Amino acid sequence: MKRLLATTAILAVLTTPVMAEVTIGGDFEWNYQNNDGTTTTDVDADLNFKPSMTLDDGTSVSADINIDEDGDDDGGSSITIARSIWSIDMGDTSSATDAIDDKTDWGKVLTNGSPSTDHAALLTIKPIDGLKIMTSFAADSNYGTTAGSGYAYSAAYTMGPITVGAGKLENDAGSSETVSNISGGVGDIALAYEKHTATTAASVDTDTTTMSATYTMGNTKLLVEAMEAESVNVVSSDEMTYGIHHTVAPGLVAFFESTDDSKTASEATSAVGITMKF
Repeated sequence: MKRLLATTAILAVLTTPVMAEVTIGGDFEWNYQNNDGTTTTDVDADLNFKPSMTLDDGTSVSADINIDEDGDDDGGSSITIARSIWSIDMGDTSSATDAIDDKTDWGKVLTNGSPSTDHAALLTIKPIDGLKIMTSFAADSNYGTTAGSGYAYSAAYTMGPITVGAGKLENDAGSSETVSNISGGVGDIALAYEKHTATTAASVDTDTTTMSATYTMGNTKLLVEAMEAESVNVVSSDEMTYGIHHTVAPGLVAFFESTDDSKTASEATSAVGITMKF
């Protein structure tokens, strides 16, 4: 009788409908760097588990669980509920400004992009084709991020090959950040411009301005990014970064990048490596 009950229980488990589909993906990157004569190697890898399900009313629910090469939390883990023109992402997710920034950040290792702030929940609404409106918030203490309590809002609109975006983040402690950008391309050429301003509670601004250009020739891309950081009329960083990325096979890219900061001689760095996405 016990054997019969055990067999029945096993069959019940095996025949229970699967509630969610799970996809597994991730990436692995290895690079060799030379920083003004000091050489290092580095690995950056993560494994992504993404379960998802669709409810009877058409609402989709999905999660994203990220684990790095050391078996630790790699950040960005969240659950997303989406239906029709809206979605809400909850967990370690982007703020509304972070969701639209980094338009110039093409690098595998050495580019800058804009400073980023994560939040605890991000709501995205797409009322018409090409338009995204986003708002986000963070509590006093948040999983996966050191962001303080506050909120953010942003919008991005795509018109043909051009996308423009703008947003603002407000912290309850009195600091804030704004971001505005424009990006687009024609044929094999893509251009982007972005300005990020971080304002302290004492009303001191730090402006980070980045510009980039990329040119695609078959499986090879030539890339450049210029970045300048300025606070109280003093330029603290003035970087130029160049890169060559070659797609060896779908998902497999070999790259070389080099950066130099005219304000900091020790930041002359080159990197060569390979990255695989799966």
